[in-house]
Amino acid sequence: MGEWFSEFGAALPDALRAAYQFADPYDLGRGWVGIAVMVLWVGPLMILPLWLAKITYGKREWVSATMGVMAGSSFLWWLHGVIPHAWIQFTESNENILSGTIIPASAGIDISEDYRLDLASNLYGVITESVVGAMMIIGIVLTCWLALRVQKALPKTLAPGETKPEAGGYK
Repeated sequence: MGEWFSEFGAALPDALRAAYQFADPYDLGRGWVGIAVMVLWVGPLMILPLWLAKITYGKREWVSATMGVMAGSSFLWWLHGVIPHAWIQFTESNENILSGTIIPASAGIDISEDYRLDLASNLYGVITESVVGAMMIIGIVLTCWLALRVQKALPKTLAPGETKPEAGGYK
């Protein structure tokens, strides 16, 4: 375990270089493209619709609802799809750089010079898949929390001018 800590600092520049190159799959020297795509997605597809939903709320309900759904769907697409997929792709394509240096490859106890008791022989795979599982659980909890918060903040049950029926619901 002590070796891993010493190798971590030495491998960090290679890992950062790999992250930059991950955003530049065709090796054109433009690793910033991944960041630009993220900014272009977040701006027009999350922030702008959310802003439009806010300024049209109470005036143009259909515009507000449509923009809110667009912003929410885009956010959920990133939360449940894009980010976990990027993590999987990055860790699989850069296992030679990350395994054993940034993410431990295995865990065990050295009993003697000739014998090692392996606790996890593929710790790299366990950690990378556990991160994806944690992302999914956090995403589901965040989605449920946001849905309940929005439901509580917007308690509209009847259309303007509509009266509540005595019994039997809507006809």
